[in-house]
Amino acid sequence: MALSVASSLLVLCAGLVHFVSPDTDSSINAVIGQTFNLARLMKANSTVLLNTYLRHQGSPFSDSGFDAHRLHYEGVPTAAIPFLEWRTLSNLKRLEKNYEAYTAFSEFLQLVWDDQFELNPTEVELLEMLRVTRLRIQGLLSNLTSIMSALGAPPTAIADSLMLEAIEADTFEKKVRGYVVCHTYKEWIDRTVRDFSLLMEKFPA
Repeated sequence: MALSVASSLLVLCAGLVHFVSPDTDSSINAVIGQTFNLARLMKANSTVLLNTYLRHQGSPFSDSGFDAHRLHYEGVPTAAIPFLEWRTLSNLKRLEKNYEAYTAFSEFLQLVWDDQFELNPTEVELLEMLRVTRLRIQGLLSNLTSIMSALGAPPTAIADSLMLEAIEADTFEKKVRGYVVCHTYKEWIDRTVRDFSLLMEKFPA
């Protein structure tokens, strides 16, 4: 059942590759609406990704009731922010924060894929979810670039956050790192949906 649901979500998301890539004549309002729809599908997929990841890591990750949401990993962007600070962000600052976060997640998800390919090479479902999630993030970054450029402030290049020596880890740390990335990504996509809900009010389709 889980595989069927996961596969269905991946098929739905895969269908957005071209849908979220705006034509040059599309208005900023339309692109924001498209990005909001993409973010909502990514949000649904993020829960499946996290649960699938935990299921394949063994104890304690796969134990019933496992919850280590307070864990952090250096370089993984956190979504937590005081409500009033979040609510009063300017449009560009809101978009900029998303761009910075997903640039980092794109890199970290590649690292998690590499780790899981080493630790769980036969778990095709998990590896495919990680690959497709990273692909969706690339689409989201493309849309963010289009929106920010249309607002007159295209994103600046962000330096790679992962140095080669920093990725070395033992098996347990790799599993912890992957958990933090998947869990924090889920929190960030929740925030992105809220961000674009606000932007939809300011730029109605």
